[in-house]
Amino acid sequence: MFQQEILQQIQVNIHSSICIRGEKVIYIDPLKIPDEPHDADLILITHPHFDHFSPNDIKKLLKEDTVIAVPESMAPIAKLRTGREPVSLHPGQSLTLCGIPAETVAAYNLRKPSHRRSSGWLGYVLTLGETRVYITGDTDDTPESRAVQCDILLLPVSGIFTMNAQQAAALTNEIRPHTVIPIHYGALLGGRKAPEEFRAAVSDMTETDIRDTVYNHLMLRQYARILAIALLCGLIGYIIGSFL
Repeated sequence: MFQQEILQQIQVNIHSSICIRGEKVIYIDPLKIPDEPHDADLILITHPHFDHFSPNDIKKLLKEDTVIAVPESMAPIAKLRTGREPVSLHPGQSLTLCGIPAETVAAYNLRKPSHRRSSGWLGYVLTLGETRVYITGDTDDTPESRAVQCDILLLPVSGIFTMNAQQAAALTNEIRPHTVIPIHYGALLGGRKAPEEFRAAVSDMTETDIRDTVYNHLMLRQYARILAIALLCGLIGYIIGSFL
């Protein structure tokens, strides 16, 4: 059942970095966390890509009894990088984390190689009060996602590595939540038009809640880093070659 107070507890920090501040403080894929609040009761990681798994940001949130939950395939690296033993999860589980009923849903691409089904990466369904909140992770419109029943849905709309706006809208219209929050878009990832294109394709039966904090330049900066490294390597190779 949809509860307005649960929707108000959901914050999108940037991109796919989500915080839910209710009876428990829950972070999903924390990224670009300001300061060091050390206030997390539960941290959920969907998969190990740089824009979803940030050990430095996780460490800003840890307190003595923080629980970290991750896909089974990334549990060793999560332990190594955070210094904490995580709860290791796989798709299709129902369990309780920090007193919160949770379900794991497979998150993968149907044709793209970015997120393989065999990796066992995850989306999460959390029951908060009487409201079911589904954070899909980086996924396509899959049978597992279509089978979820939820009141609030958060899903990527950027295209390239996940669903584009139209595909995400098709999944939303199948699930039929009360409210949907589009996430995971920015420069070189759908651009500023992505959430509006998504809203235009979503049924009038569902409220689209566009958050100004989602848009970012993460991918642009990542490509700039890769280019800088490639140029530096080329320069070093040229200098070494000139002495041989």
